[in-house]
Amino acid sequence: MELIDNTAIKLTLRNETADLILDRIDKTELINREGNVSNIVVYWGIEEVTQLNELIRFRDNLPSPIVKDYDWKGLYTPFSHQRITSEFLSINKKAFCFNEAGTGKTSSVLWSADYLMELGLIKRVLI
Repeated sequence: MELIDNTAIKLTLRNETADLILDRIDKTELINREGNVSNIVVYWGIEEVTQLNELIRFRDNLPSPIVKDYDWKGLYTPFSHQRITSEFLSINKKAFCFNEAGTGKTSSVLWSADYLMELGLIKRVLI
C-alpha cells in the first residue's frame, strides 16, 4: 500500500481481489497485471476508503482521509494514538473504542464524529 500525492492509494493485490474492488468502487483504476497480481489505484476519499475497508481487511491500518482533510478543532492538539483512533473510527461504520482509561477516547471519538458530520455522512452520534 502506497499513498500517491495525497489523492490516491496504490495497492498490489491478487487478481480476484483487485477485480472485486474494481467492480464495486467507482473511483478505481487498474495500472497493470503481472501473473496473479494486479496493481490498482483507489481514490483517497472517505467513501472509497470506507468501501475498501468493508471489502477487504488489511494487515496494516488503512489510512483515513481525516489526516489530510480535518483541521483537528478544539483546545488540544491530538496525540498520535488519538489520531490513529480517529482514523479507525472514521472509516468503520460500526466500531467500539477499547483504548485504556485516560488515553483520550472521548476526544478521538469527537474529532472523528465532527469530521463525518462536516462531510454530511452522519447526523447524530452517541458517545
